[in-house]
Amino acid sequence: VAYFASDREGGQGDLDLYSFELYPEARPEPVTYIRGRVYDEATGEPLEADVMLLDLTDGRLATAAYSDPGTGEFLVVLPTERTYALNASAEGYLFFSANYDVQGTGDNADPFTLEVPMRPLKTGETIALRNVFFETASHELLPASHVELDRLVQLLERNASLRIEVGGHTDNVGGEAENQQLSERRAQAVRGYLVSKGIAADRIEAKGYGEGRPAATNDTEEGRALNRRTEVRVL
Repeated sequence: VAYFASDREGGQGDLDLYSFELYPEARPEPVTYIRGRVYDEATGEPLEADVMLLDLTDGRLATAAYSDPGTGEFLVVLPTERTYALNASAEGYLFFSANYDVQGTGDNADPFTLEVPMRPLKTGETIALRNVFFETASHELLPASHVELDRLVQLLERNASLRIEVGGHTDNVGGEAENQQLSERRAQAVRGYLVSKGIAADRIEAKGYGEGRPAATNDTEEGRALNRRTEVRVL
C-alpha cells in the first residue's frame, strides 16, 4: 500500500491522506543485509579487499564494496531469494570465489554472514573457480563465467611473472574415460579464454583430472556439484 497527501477537490479540507495499492512492478523488493569478513586464511589477519557480488540470474553486478582494512568486514544490502556469485581480490593474494543462495530477509542486527578466507599468492596454492560454468556434459563456457575469468585475467596482468595450472575436475557420473576427456577439454577452454584476452600461452598449463580427485562425496548432489569444478594452481 502507498500513501500520498493532496488538497484536491472532494476531500475533507487542507491536505488529506489517500492510499492505493501499488501495481506489482512498483512494489519494493524484499532485501537482506549481508555482512562479510575477509581475512588471511593462514594467519586470520583481516584484509582490505575489493568485493563484488553478481546476480547469477543475469550475470549483472549487484553490488560492490571494500572491506575495512582494520577489521576485514563489509556490509551490503541485496535483494533476497536469489543466488549470488562472490568474488574478492586483495593485493598479494589469489582471489576468493564462491556462490550463495540468499533466502529470507534480515536487518543490520541479524544479517546473513559470510566468511571470506584468502590464500597468499605463492607456489602450490590452489583455488576453485566456483563461478566458472559449462553447458551440461560440454566444454562450452557459459557467459556467466566471463566475469570470474576476467578477474583471473586481471590477476595475471598485475603479476607478470605468475604462471598457473588450470585443472579440470568432474564428478563420477558417466564413464571414467569420458570424464577424463571432458575435464581436459574444460581446462583447455578456460586456458583458451585467458589467451584470447592477451595472456601469454606459455604462462598457462591446462590439465584434466577427470573424476580422480574428488573434493567431496559423490553420493549426494551437493557433493557432486562441488566435484564438478575448475581449479587454478600457482606454479
